[in-house]
Amino acid sequence: MYYVFLLGPAGSGKSLLTAVLHDWLEEHGMSTVILNLDPAADWLPYTPDVDIRSYITVEDVMKRYNLGPNGALVTAVDLSLNYVKELIDEIDEMKPNYVVVDTPGQLEVFAFRKAGPIMIDSLSRSFRTAVLFLLEAYTLLKPSTLIPLSMLSLATSLSHRKPQITVITKSDLLTKEESTQVLKLLENPLDFLATLRGHEYFMVSETLSDEVLMIIESAIRNALENAILTSAIIGQGIDELYASLQRILAGGEDFYTEEPSEVL
Repeated sequence: MYYVFLLGPAGSGKSLLTAVLHDWLEEHGMSTVILNLDPAADWLPYTPDVDIRSYITVEDVMKRYNLGPNGALVTAVDLSLNYVKELIDEIDEMKPNYVVVDTPGQLEVFAFRKAGPIMIDSLSRSFRTAVLFLLEAYTLLKPSTLIPLSMLSLATSLSHRKPQITVITKSDLLTKEESTQVLKLLENPLDFLATLRGHEYFMVSETLSDEVLMIIESAIRNALENAILTSAIIGQGIDELYASLQRILAGGEDFYTEEPSEVL
């Protein structure tokens, strides 16, 4: 059994990619379970096979503890740890090849609190696991969005300590010119980094030391090297995403898992 967790900022396309990846794996003969870990989700573009909302919801927490929406979400994610055994029992009963895990829209609630990494470790146990970190394609077009999100990607990977793949989403929303710009950046991020120091974004402050700039450059390089450009709407990049997952989960071999599968 393989686990694939989807993390990323709100609106980056986690739920839609969860649905598309699930359908792609199923169409290629691999039994796949979707686990929803967002206790605040009102609507999802898929029907989860296992759902944390069966055990706890933000609405219930708001009423029970007299909390506002943000406090209730934080509390609900923390309390979700009480139901790990039930979630595992549901998953194991279905014996899937893959478990695709959709996480809360507010990344910081899941990635930077203790509950998130503990949940990832507790669910995945000794099974091979990969994390997909999603970034919207348009955020690569400006240093003012690319830099903080690259730092966020690095911080997230340090939090969960699992192999992580950067997935660039919503490529279908780019103009032709923007698409060319993003492709050039992904093909050779070092060219972009070479011009970064002279960008006007850094001219507003002379206090950024060379050491800070080196950290920023390293974060961008870490985020963009081997990143995959995708569109869940038109299906772009899903084959490539599967290949990257297999390199992590199965050592590059195009085989699946020991559980029953039509393709074995």
